[in-house]
Amino acid sequence: MGDMRVIRAAGGVLWRLDGASPRVAVVHRPRRADWGLPKGKLDEGETWEAAAVREVREETGCGARLGRFAGSTFYTPGGTPKVVLFWNMTLRRAGPLDAGDEVDEVRWLRPRAALERLTHGSERRVLARAVIRREGRLRGAAGALADELAAARARLLRRGLGDALGGERLGALLARLDEAEDALFERRLDAARALLRAGAFARPLVRSLPGVSPAQRGRSRRTKHRR
Repeated sequence: MGDMRVIRAAGGVLWRLDGASPRVAVVHRPRRADWGLPKGKLDEGETWEAAAVREVREETGCGARLGRFAGSTFYTPGGTPKVVLFWNMTLRRAGPLDAGDEVDEVRWLRPRAALERLTHGSERRVLARAVIRREGRLRGAAGALADELAAARARLLRRGLGDALGGERLGALLARLDEAEDALFERRLDAARALLRAGAFARPLVRSLPGVSPAQRGRSRRTKHRR
């Protein structure tokens, strides 16, 4: 599997802002009998961001405004490596669901209920991270480290999705970053830093990549200079 190409997919954490009680869209796929975040494969020549917005529209019936990168998942359906990149989105307009037999129900749930509803742990991790960031609970040293981890993830995805890494190696390194993020969000900052430094993705990003804004790259460079 090391030289196998990686399936590329994109999706969204779609927010509906109902005053002080935001809701998140989760979709039910009858063929898989699971609840998930809306997502799907990229079309040929399509950008990640365009695919994410299109898939959210197709699977929820909703037009959405693209926001900040939310995270990624990696798994191997049928033995083929697959990466899904997610962006935070906000509802622009609601429309009727017309997803054929792919999706038969969309529910708008409060974040905690959405976390309980999602079937797959990898998507729960993406949503949990999005909720914590949205609530502004990562500041100071934790916020700087979160940006460095985001830069490392984007750099790693760029290498892996450009076929510089095989699917098996990409999955192992993404799992290491997941461990580091788990430590960060549990406020074990020293453990998160150690896991980050031990990986082949420790250097901060300097190019434009999916998931990292210029502000994030600037913060990562400043953090490095302060150490």
